[in-house]
Amino acid sequence: MYKPVHEGMKFMLPTVVFISYPRLTQYIKELKISLPQEVNFTMVDFTLNEALEAASRMEKEGTVDVFVSSGGNAKLLSQHLKTTLVEVEVTGFDLLQALLKAKAHSSHVAIVSCLKSLPPIEPIQEILALDIESISYEQPQEVDPILNKLRQKGVHDIVGGSLIVEKAEAIGLRGHIIYSKEGISQALSTATRLALTEREHVERAQVMQAVFDFAHGGILAVDSNGIITNVNKNAANIAGRQKKDLLGQPAHYFFRKSKLPTVLTTGQSATDQVEQIGEQDVLVNWAPLLIKGYPNGAVATFQPIGAVQASEQKIRLNLHQKGLVAKNTLDDIAGTSRTILQAKSQARLFARSESTVLIIGETGTGKEIFAQGIHNASRRAQGPFVAINCAALPENLLESELFGYEGGAFTGARKQGKPGLFELAHGGTIFLDEIAEMSLAVQARLLRVIEEREVMRIGGDSIIPVDVRIIAATNKHLHELVQKGQFREDLFYRLCVLLLLLPPLRERPEDVPILLKCFLRDLDCMLPQFVLTDIIKHQQLKTSQWPGNIRELRNFAERLTTLASMTHNPSELVSLALTTYTSTPEEPNCKEEIFQALHATGGNRKEAAKLLGIRRTTLWRQMKKWELDYDETMKQQ
Repeated sequence: MYKPVHEGMKFMLPTVVFISYPRLTQYIKELKISLPQEVNFTMVDFTLNEALEAASRMEKEGTVDVFVSSGGNAKLLSQHLKTTLVEVEVTGFDLLQALLKAKAHSSHVAIVSCLKSLPPIEPIQEILALDIESISYEQPQEVDPILNKLRQKGVHDIVGGSLIVEKAEAIGLRGHIIYSKEGISQALSTATRLALTEREHVERAQVMQAVFDFAHGGILAVDSNGIITNVNKNAANIAGRQKKDLLGQPAHYFFRKSKLPTVLTTGQSATDQVEQIGEQDVLVNWAPLLIKGYPNGAVATFQPIGAVQASEQKIRLNLHQKGLVAKNTLDDIAGTSRTILQAKSQARLFARSESTVLIIGETGTGKEIFAQGIHNASRRAQGPFVAINCAALPENLLESELFGYEGGAFTGARKQGKPGLFELAHGGTIFLDEIAEMSLAVQARLLRVIEEREVMRIGGDSIIPVDVRIIAATNKHLHELVQKGQFREDLFYRLCVLLLLLPPLRERPEDVPILLKCFLRDLDCMLPQFVLTDIIKHQQLKTSQWPGNIRELRNFAERLTTLASMTHNPSELVSLALTTYTSTPEEPNCKEEIFQALHATGGNRKEAAKLLGIRRTTLWRQMKKWELDYDETMKQQ
């Protein structure tokens, strides 16, 4: 019989199987014993060898958490099963109740049991004034002769288990079951409790084993003597052995020069250890298993060094895909002039090297595009391309951006810290634009990175190796700054390994029509083709000095596109676009002018830049040029 269970929940409950005799099953129904509701409960009727065969089959299928049985069945099952078995016990009270029922019919009673130690019967015999015979048997075939002999002696009341009672009643004797309602209920309660506990342990063990087996790296546990007690699949794979070949073996057979002995002795963890399994280098973390503060074994997690490096590369590739990518190639650089073709040829040669590149050129000559082109033509093309304008940030922010910082390194720092751009550029290229604007203090740190290829985060105490190629750029003459003491000489010579000079646009006028044609095409200019042709060939464009170089030319193309609705006269359009450019405010070239703008805006650099009609980076550069510290000046006044 099965207890009523919602079918959707049935599979989640542990299972208790009561292997009974038909007579005991009938007796339980007669007693109206409450069956457990917390488990899937089943009663099946089998006798001895049939019971063993059925129970063994259920155990093999893994469908039972706890068995319940009694008498001969219980004795036989307990000798052959590994699954927990609860036997219906017989107490002195149970025996007393059964004998009282028998006394109602006769003063001569027999107790027949299967090698079962019963409570002492002498006290009960005296109390009840009964003549009691106690007989035990080993094999089921002994039962019939025993019962027939008792009947011949005139004993008609038999106390025993369900098998004895069933056989006694079959030959006309009165059978009295020795088990009480309380004893059976107690056995069912115990079995239910054990089944729930067993299922909880099994489920917990299965979860832990699943975590153990499906962990990305290898996991291995040892006892206090360093003997391997458990390993997961990945550990066996890394060791190149079968799991069964690892269990029970000393760990030092597989780990060379391991920190395990120290961990077992001191109870202290050993992390990020490079050890060997066979001929393979692995990164190992050893953690002690402490019982009451004392080491009683250890657990190791480990991965092949190659896998760690592959994971690191994958992480960096994800960052690369988030925007740290070079979009331009050297083929994207338009122009047919001798100077630009020579610069592209040099850049292609530089791409084959790993040496640092210094690009020098006026503002707007395409220094970053060349840097991206060199990166994309190099073996690092699949790695990240990280660019930073060194003039766009004040010294303290530039330092934290370049080298990163640990959590809590300074006020406002992220709690988890932040990797620097050199870390993000690992395996790729970092482009340092406007390198001349970098302070001497940051220059000193950069020098060490170039020499050692390693960084230390601000507030950190560990060295982080980085594999980066450095491309720097400037529109200034670094050698002159070195002579003035504004740029470190040693850094200059570290940067100036491969020197790429970019020509200004005025020195390659033949490229102006080519570039302008590309820009107008990209902007989807709606001017008629004949107007565009006349504009591209216009003499005024060839004679312009283009102080803003290619960036200015592109701005000119945008203005042409915007003003196209005003007129289709090529000369008028060119004049309008060039006039618009020349009417823009020039950079302030006076310390007093900058100070007045800062004073008028209360020191707000963003608003001061707007007031002057320049960008914030230009204002920053001018303040640095004039060594103007507005806040300090106001304090002194």
